[in-house]
Amino acid sequence: MAWMRRLRADESGIALIMALGIVIVLGISVTTMVSYTTSNTRNVAMTAGRLAAVSNAESAANGAVSLLIQTISTGGDPAAANLLGCAGATGPSDTNGPSNCATPTPKLICLRATTCTAGTADTATLYGYYSGLNGGTFMSQTVPSATWLLVSTGYASDPTVGGVTSKTSLAEIKVNPLNSGAVASVWNHVFVTSPLVAGQCSLDFSGNNIAANVPIYVIGNFCLGGSSMNQTGQALDLMVGGYLYFAGGNVGSTTTPITSGVVVGGCSASKTGTGASACAGGAWNYHVGITDTFIARDAPEETTSDIQKDYAAFDPGPSHHCATGNNPYAPLANSVFDNNTSYDNSAGTWSLTPASSYTCNSTSGSGVGQLQWNNTTKVLTINGAVFIDGNLTINQSLTYTGTGIIEVSGTILFSGNSLTVCAISGCSFTNWQGTSGNNQMLTLASLASNTTAVTFADNSQIFQGSLWTQPSSSLTFIKNGVSLQGPISIGKFDATFNNAVLQPLPVIKNMPVGAPVPPNTGASLGAISFIRG
Repeated sequence: MAWMRRLRADESGIALIMALGIVIVLGISVTTMVSYTTSNTRNVAMTAGRLAAVSNAESAANGAVSLLIQTISTGGDPAAANLLGCAGATGPSDTNGPSNCATPTPKLICLRATTCTAGTADTATLYGYYSGLNGGTFMSQTVPSATWLLVSTGYASDPTVGGVTSKTSLAEIKVNPLNSGAVASVWNHVFVTSPLVAGQCSLDFSGNNIAANVPIYVIGNFCLGGSSMNQTGQALDLMVGGYLYFAGGNVGSTTTPITSGVVVGGCSASKTGTGASACAGGAWNYHVGITDTFIARDAPEETTSDIQKDYAAFDPGPSHHCATGNNPYAPLANSVFDNNTSYDNSAGTWSLTPASSYTCNSTSGSGVGQLQWNNTTKVLTINGAVFIDGNLTINQSLTYTGTGIIEVSGTILFSGNSLTVCAISGCSFTNWQGTSGNNQMLTLASLASNTTAVTFADNSQIFQGSLWTQPSSSLTFIKNGVSLQGPISIGKFDATFNNAVLQPLPVIKNMPVGAPVPPNTGASLGAISFIRG
């Protein structure tokens, strides 16, 4: 048994087995560590790529905010539904909300170079959905009213996939309307929107004693006769895209200049601009505190598609009958504001203020749309948007309540001496809008082209509200002593009459976002809020 004793005494085999076991265990540990380290490295790289993509997406969204701020600062409309790569509600040219993002055209943003290709590293794409005044839903997100939903996708290198990774972020930013401390230009200007034509006056104040103490914007030429534009307390600004023709009259004075002004063509004694020179410097009776910068704007024209949309949508109107049980009068017979089913100015001429009372409410309720005349109290109640496929005449004085627009396919006539159409009894200008608490607003819009669309036919007439015409049409005063209180946007203005008064609105509280005529410098942006990234 000696050999067994020697075997028990010899432990070299056990040592070898132990050594082999240790090597195996160490190998397993090293393999695990290498695998863990490689996995961690891959995860870090993946995380870095995704974070870079998210960062690029958020950079694009912040760039959109900068674009909206720039739009406001240059007199544009930050609430235009087609501003950020989507169409408007009915097509590319429609700026009404909400946006139509069925087929968006995202903007390409190069983050590290001046040129780049979509989908490559260090780039981003962006488009925006604007919810409109009533709010909307997009990408399963409920978007509050007057709010942009920004959709941005960032791209970054990702070694783990051997290429580029992408991340999409959603962010919201609200377009705030004016508050009681600011005034949007559109609501206290006279806007004259016909194109610049040599030798023609887009705005003609050749009459005597016309007090144009209101900010004025003229795309074309401004002919100023024996009338004045003087500072009377509220800031005044004059923007003229053509010439300012002086045949008497003045803009400000040496002691009290108007707040600011700019005349692109210069001042001249001739309507053709002959002998024109810079208005400032004493050669002309032109005095402004600050030299302004002219903001070039396209004429705010209602296109055929815009008109057809209004014809179909306004309620009450040709496509929306008065509610059952209402008492419409003859021009509203059968509860229709038309005598056929097409836009063709076929309803004839009818009076807004006939000798009998009438009521026409929307079938969806008076809060949606309402037009009511009480011939006993001489009160017109207006809410929402009303469409009339014909001409409109106002031949009795009235006080109106509510806020709404009456859009007509034809012309608008104010008929009768001392006729008053006002939100305040007695037409007190100081007790309307501003801090007065009375924010009623009647807007009358004529869609007629190439004609005198709005006429004040008689003496001493007063209108308290807002007026609009196509750029090819005009407003005229035929006789004397007419007073307009509120904003107007018209193609041309013939004011060869005498003793007229134009008064701008004071600070108002019911300024809508996206006013119909830029510049709308009163809107502001809320803080950007990322809701997914």
